[in-house]
Amino acid sequence: MKDAPAILHDIRTIRDIESSLEEAETFIGRVKANKVRLTLNNGNISISREEMAKITDLVITLERSGKALESAVRYLRELMAYDEVTQLFSRRYLFHLLEKELHRAQRYDNPFAILAFEIDPFSHNPELKHLPQDDQNLLMAEAARVVRKFIRDSDSGGRTGERTIMLLLPETDAKGALVLGERIRKSIDKTYDLSIGKTPMTVVGGIVESADPAATDMAGLLYLVDQKLTEARAKGPNVIVK
Repeated sequence: MKDAPAILHDIRTIRDIESSLEEAETFIGRVKANKVRLTLNNGNISISREEMAKITDLVITLERSGKALESAVRYLRELMAYDEVTQLFSRRYLFHLLEKELHRAQRYDNPFAILAFEIDPFSHNPELKHLPQDDQNLLMAEAARVVRKFIRDSDSGGRTGERTIMLLLPETDAKGALVLGERIRKSIDKTYDLSIGKTPMTVVGGIVESADPAATDMAGLLYLVDQKLTEARAKGPNVIVK
């Protein structure tokens, strides 16, 4: 898979960012819980009004800064986690979840499946060579709306490419993933009003199980997904392979 090194770099990056944000949140909590504590030892310790005012001002500043940082942390996490067009998870965040689920499956033998989709407005339009960005965004947003309609709360969906969506399905085998995939595929398969006119759209899809012997790490897992999508394109249009 050509972009495997970049993908693994993204996974490491988001892991480091989350770790840093957690440390910042812990620091804020400690500051708020331990604002100022003065201890008198045999009555010999005293503090002037001027110094007390400085401490009070420092505490107020820290509290305000803490609230601002908490808001920034929430906003940064939202920016990292979501794709603005589909409102599904971003590629980086979904791959982060996928890596965690893979480790969980290997440690506790909890299976999962991956269902990957690629929207295909070209098969029924042989003369269509390029899809305008606004039209592509509209189709991806519609595909995401369908995905959200059918997936469970425990499932995670994300946009992983210009025209691809990937679903992480815990406690699911290939058979269950195919049932879900067919529901989504049939709901997406219709004609849409685009700037280039009425355009039929279908999808191709691929399914990978965590039990696959080649799914020993993220690179292997994503390679399998890529292979399944390639196989689906060859068999398509409008097909899901497992």
